[in-house]
Amino acid sequence: MATTTPNYGWPVPTSTDLVKDGATAIESLGDAIDATVFGLPSAGIVKINTTSFTTVSTQSINDVFSATYSHYLIHFAIDGSTTAQDVNFRLRVASVDNSSANYNRSALFQSSTTVTGQLLTAQTSWAGVGGAISTQRQYSDLTVFNPFATQITGAIGNGQELPSGNITQYRRMFGTTVTTSYTGFTIFPVSGTITGTVSVYGYKI
Repeated sequence: MATTTPNYGWPVPTSTDLVKDGATAIESLGDAIDATVFGLPSAGIVKINTTSFTTVSTQSINDVFSATYSHYLIHFAIDGSTTAQDVNFRLRVASVDNSSANYNRSALFQSSTTVTGQLLTAQTSWAGVGGAISTQRQYSDLTVFNPFATQITGAIGNGQELPSGNITQYRRMFGTTVTTSYTGFTIFPVSGTITGTVSVYGYKI
């Protein structure tokens, strides 16, 4: 007669089963596997898009926000054409940037033993979601909350800079004052050009 697997207790045929008993056990095994896999948690992180660019003054990434995910992780790996500069961020929909003055930012910066804070309101972009300098590639992450939903969009950014071998870090909170549904974004340096990659991941929660 059929026996069962040690972990899930799924039925499996034995070598002494009659053909009909073995077929019944295999059918039951398939049904059990299907039911278990279907019920597995769907939480996780899924890559949606990676975009590479070279010496651009602006880079738009369209159609990465949708109803499939509520939160997104954006990873920046960027270097720039100038000694030091911020990389700014605008949300967009239907391939058009929201460049109105409805972006806010709160930030903490640490350099050596000094910590400073800054608040910016009524800006035309999220300032400094990343950094870009000509001597060292900069890495930063931005977690964006509810960009596709018709509600205020928020984000948390973290990053580091390595000027002259010293480590500078920052943590920045971002928000909008409008309830627009967005499908993409644009990044651009304060000056010069940028080169690198941007990857977008969706969170299933």
